[in-house]
Amino acid sequence: MELRWEDRQRAFQAKVLADPEIAVQARSYRTFVGVATGQPPPSGSRLERAGIVVIGGTMIVLALLVVAPRPVGALAAGLTGGIALFAGLAGPDPRVRHDLTESLMAIYAPGAAVGDRPVCVTAIADDERIRLGDEGYATVVGSTRPGGTVGLFVDDHLVWARTPPRGSRKGDPGFGEL
Repeated sequence: MELRWEDRQRAFQAKVLADPEIAVQARSYRTFVGVATGQPPPSGSRLERAGIVVIGGTMIVLALLVVAPRPVGALAAGLTGGIALFAGLAGPDPRVRHDLTESLMAIYAPGAAVGDRPVCVTAIADDERIRLGDEGYATVVGSTRPGGTVGLFVDDHLVWARTPPRGSRKGDPGFGEL
C-alpha cells in the first residue's frame, strides 16, 4: 500500500508530538501569497506535439531501414504513426491550476545570504500567515526536500505544511528581499 503525502505528513506530525528527541534546525522563513505547486511548464499545441513525434519517428524509422530488416522499419513506422495520432488528439495539460492567493511559507537554508532562493516552499493556513508576519526565524523539523514532511516551531506554536514542499520557482521571494 502506497501512502499519500497527506498520510505521511500526519504520521510525521504524530511522531514530532510524541518524540522529544527529534532533530531540529533553526532556519529563516518568509510568508507570502502565491501558488503552492508552482506553474506547470507550458505545453505545446496538439499540432506541435504531433509534429515532434512525426519528425522524431521519421528519423528513427530511417535509421532502422538502413541497419535493420524492412519489417522492423515498418513496425517502427506504424508505432510512430499511432503515437503521433495519440499526441495529436491528447487533450490539454490536465494538471490542476491553483489560485494565486494561497498563503505560502518559504524556508531558507541555515546560512542564507541576502538574495538566496528558498530551499522549499509550502502552503500554510491563511491565519498562520497573518500571525507569523512577513518574515522571521523558526525551528524546522522534518525534511525540507521537495515532497518531504515538514513542520516549523515558531516560538511555542507549531505550523504544519498543508501541501508537499516544492523547490524554489521563479517569483518566489529571495532571502531578505521585500
